[in-house]
Amino acid sequence: MKSTLMKTALGILALGLTATSAQAGWTHGRDGHRHAHQQTRAYSQQIDARQQQQMERIRSGMRSGYLSRSESRELMGEQHRIRAMEHRFRADGVIDAREFKRLNHALDLASHNIKAEKHGRQARYAHGHPSRFN
Repeated sequence: MKSTLMKTALGILALGLTATSAQAGWTHGRDGHRHAHQQTRAYSQQIDARQQQQMERIRSGMRSGYLSRSESRELMGEQHRIRAMEHRFRADGVIDAREFKRLNHALDLASHNIKAEKHGRQARYAHGHPSRFN
């Protein structure tokens, strides 16, 4: 009696877990693994493209004189920290949506910082001479 009741309870529990995992979109096997790696590749490509654009903006600011050496060094350090964050997230082989969101936010802040540094000198030296109030 006890073993039949136990088998029934375990069967119901297993059925519930299977239904829950299917409903939650948990996949087992090769297809889920392949999808995770395709998603990671897509995230990585977006992150890499944004970092390339930001690095080019920093280089452009250096060439044009809008960024000082210390400003560009600080901005390059920020890019290095974002790259290190990406490597930490990728250590398990997958960048999930939460990690991508954090990287994307860090890149948004970096983009804002590049713009602020490149355009900060124009505000300080408007019309060819430094302002008394800046």
